[in-house]
Amino acid sequence: MNKNCSLLLVSLLLAFWACDTDEVEPDEERLGAAFFPLKVGLYNIYDVENIDYKITGEVLTSNFQRKAEVVDSFSNQAGTISYIVHYSTRETENDSWEFSTAWTARKDGNQAILIEENIPYIKISFPVENGKIWNGNALNALDSNLYEMDSLYSRYITPAQDTIKSTLTVIQGDNQDFTVELDRRFEIYGLNIGLVYKEDISLQYCTDTDCLGQQQIESGHEYRQYLIDYGGE
Repeated sequence: MNKNCSLLLVSLLLAFWACDTDEVEPDEERLGAAFFPLKVGLYNIYDVENIDYKITGEVLTSNFQRKAEVVDSFSNQAGTISYIVHYSTRETENDSWEFSTAWTARKDGNQAILIEENIPYIKISFPVENGKIWNGNALNALDSNLYEMDSLYSRYITPAQDTIKSTLTVIQGDNQDFTVELDRRFEIYGLNIGLVYKEDISLQYCTDTDCLGQQQIESGHEYRQYLIDYGGE
């Protein structure tokens, strides 16, 4: 074998070895991981409507704004990067933000995880597909709660009439009894934006003989969170 052929063979072997040993980065667009973006500096701002129905008959209504901002990150022992998300609130856009709590979030393999008050929830399962079902409580000690993915790549119009071209919906609960209780919980995520809408309604109705089936609320809450602004690096 002449010198030129030997050099060519060595070059081919080195190229093959490099391709075989290099780790291939996951395709976030294909997996749908971009529906749950995590990067220091990103922020989302929401208008929030909350109604609490007390067993005493009192109804408490509050409206405020909430901000979620990724402020820092760190690596765990497994090499996964976790992100620290600060949540702040204010009554109106003219008020200053007041820090309320800090949660952590990460994308770990085939799932997006948000740790709320030390409880991890699997918010999205990858790859994304309509009808996909998973246990959102698989990483915690709570009862199983099956989430279902719906309306993949649908458009969403914000209250400010801005159109988000590509979203997915995660249905977390949809037990609409209308006789005893109503449990409707879902979240909508925008591509490269994250959470754009959240609805959490849990109502217990009167079941006495004279009010059964009339949807007379005895207790519960209605929570709705609308995206109004987002940005960051």
